[in-house]
Amino acid sequence: MEKDAKLKDIRDSLHDLAQPLAALTGMVDLLLLECDESNPIFEEVRMISDQLQKVLEIVTEIRRLARESVSQPARLEAIPNSHLPK
Repeated sequence: MEKDAKLKDIRDSLHDLAQPLAALTGMVDLLLLECDESNPIFEEVRMISDQLQKVLEIVTEIRRLARESVSQPARLEAIPNSHLPK
């Protein structure tokens, strides 16, 4: 039961992390909509948006693994390499 409680804490913490990340992603995406592609910062803002999306995908995947590991051992190799930081 202690393992389940720890996994719930991890899921809750990841949920708490995902909330401000989602808000930031929304704000950056709105900035992209208002920013003309000829603006010098457009590509940098798009890169920020892409990276925030990758972080959200990683958080979502870890939450899924934590949820599954309540009934079976977690497999860290299940996280796609494309989502891991370089």
